[in-house]
Amino acid sequence: MPSFAGIAYSFSPRGPAEAPPLVLIHGAGGMSLSWPAPIRRLEHTTVIAPDLPNHGKSAPRRLGGLEEFAAALLEWFDGMRLDPVDLCGHSMGGAIGLLLALQEPQRVRRLIVIGSAARLPVSPTLLELAADPRTFAQAVEWLIRHAFGPNAPQRTRELTAQRLLETPPQTLYSDLLACDRFDLSAEVARIRHPTLVIGGGCDRLVTPAATRWLATHLPCARLEVLPQAGHLVMLERPQEVARQISRFLRR
Repeated sequence: MPSFAGIAYSFSPRGPAEAPPLVLIHGAGGMSLSWPAPIRRLEHTTVIAPDLPNHGKSAPRRLGGLEEFAAALLEWFDGMRLDPVDLCGHSMGGAIGLLLALQEPQRVRRLIVIGSAARLPVSPTLLELAADPRTFAQAVEWLIRHAFGPNAPQRTRELTAQRLLETPPQTLYSDLLACDRFDLSAEVARIRHPTLVIGGGCDRLVTPAATRWLATHLPCARLEVLPQAGHLVMLERPQEVARQISRFLRR
């Protein structure tokens, strides 16, 4: 897995050289492999999926809020000469994508936000469990129980739990705390990029109402809700989400 400036990333060069790449930003406690293969290897598209600092194979780095993750990615964009890019973020990654589009609008061509919203409040129960390494496994169990829709394959649940358990407890807790403090409600109307908002109809972590609110308040957004899917909609319905992304990028 290549890396640059301490950020490891996967690279799938399937698009024309002149087209902006699609950069995938994973969610809390995740990594590039949190994106299923149909999205990481999207046809006719160059896709770059970084591990955020402190995640996956990327180097440790002292970061606090989501604004600092956005700043770290901008530095990485500069070093990689990625300008402009299409951004696709899930949950915490979607919030980082919104921040990047707001702070550096000329660097972003299009925006895809999956299972995310203008605010990302986190359950106090989950925060309490994640704060203590002794109850970290219970925090992961809580997440798995709440993150999937009723029809999610058992194998997908098991693989997701396994990857979360391999995450350093402090990393997941810091991510959740940063999400809980995130609030862009007063500013999202300034984001005028073409935006696709994808949500799960059974998402219990970022509710369909919160997803609809975001899509309504983004001036150039359209909303796609996948019935019976939960928060990890891209893992439950990878082919369908990949089709939605591909269709949006071709428009």
